[in-house]
Amino acid sequence: EAGAEVAGIRYSRNGCPSKGTVDIFIEPSLPAPELVIFGASPVAQALETLAAEFHWSITLGSANAALPEVTRRRFVVVATQGQGDLTALSRALRAGAEHIGFVGSSRKFAALSEKLTEEGFAQKALDRVSAPAGLPIGAIMPDEIALSILAELTQLRRRQVVSDG
Repeated sequence: EAGAEVAGIRYSRNGCPSKGTVDIFIEPSLPAPELVIFGASPVAQALETLAAEFHWSITLGSANAALPEVTRRRFVVVATQGQGDLTALSRALRAGAEHIGFVGSSRKFAALSEKLTEEGFAQKALDRVSAPAGLPIGAIMPDEIALSILAELTQLRRRQVVSDG
């Protein structure tokens, strides 16, 4: 009967002369997580191309432009390769990101960390940075490094979803 609800199914009046039925399925669509990429290096370019194929919403970070307000899950990768590393890391730490990856050696990040500490960043904030970024797959070429970074980001992205569900 129209208006009745049985086992989670609500029945409504069907104006079709054949008295047929219509099933409606609703599937939630979550917004794609945001990947902010600082830098124009070959790794940054490869990551931008590859991440788009895996349904990431990509924002190119700039030392001069403000990032939009965080409205979804945000991950940041600093792939500046010596062209403004300190500024990009500082911006990344202020970006409200779940995770920050730095494309560079752990030794280089340690040196930059000292300067970031002098700027007032707490050790807890610096501990959120993965340096070097990516999973240890032996990557050498820019495309391989981008793949290792995207694999790490995918692992983090899916781990959160699994633990919430």
